Amino acid sequence: MENILVKEYYDWFSTYVKKFYGEDSLINQNIELKEIHTLKVAEHAVNIAKSLNLTQKEVDTAEIIGLFHDIGRFEQFKKYKTFRDAFSENHAALGVKILEENRTLKNLDDSRRKIIIKAVNLHNAKDLPMDLNKEESLFCKLIRDADKLDIFRIIMGYERERKNHPNPALDNLPFTLGYNSELIKDIRSNKKISNNSLKNYNDRKIYELSWIIDLNFSFSLNYIKERDVLKTLISCLPKNEEIDDLERYLDKYIENSIAN
Repeated sequence: MENILVKEYYDWFSTYVKKFYGEDSLINQNIELKEIHTLKVAEHAVNIAKSLNLTQKEVDTAEIIGLFHDIGRFEQFKKYKTFRDAFSENHAALGVKILEENRTLKNLDDSRRKIIIKAVNLHNAKDLPMDLNKEESLFCKLIRDADKLDIFRIIMGYERERKNHPNPALDNLPFTLGYNSELIKDIRSNKKISNNSLKNYNDRKIYELSWIIDLNFSFSLNYIKERDVLKTLISCLPKNEEIDDLERYLDKYIENSIAN
């Protein structure tokens, strides 16, 4: 029964997404980007859940959250042609609205449905609320890790492909010189960086590096270590002592977090 239910959600997702493809190549490019991203995040969510020895029902819940975490992105991009919430609307809140309007989770019990809605709604929050219960906290942290792991894949792939396959939706900040050193101080102080504070490409790379200290599980830290995420992102930034120090700091952070 549980496997059938999860499959039905994949079928629903596929049918829902198909209607966003059309004649506009920019829209198609980015709908496909998010469709692939969604499936990868669902896969990461399953792998993280299994690494934590969760029950099969909990693994399935993590997978469903992964499948629906970005369901608002498709409507967002079709309507606004941007993934920047500050210039459109909060894609997580939009996703919750879509799930509720379509009664997509109607076959689940109330407690499970509430956890999924909560995790979808908070997956892009700067900080998680302090009043989450243990189960809510687990699934919110899990989807936030799973999401970041695949965004790292997208970022690294796009750095290789930008010249031949540019995507204006991903290049939404200017390629100007310099960067905001306060962002590096924020990382060292374990402060969250606001996406809205970024002024150029270099700021965005530092922002992406800050996600490393926001990862919650050993699986996630091992994943980025094995794929040289830190080295790849650092290589996009200017070469100077401050950036070298940041690389050493984050490398040590990864090693210590895995060891603990």
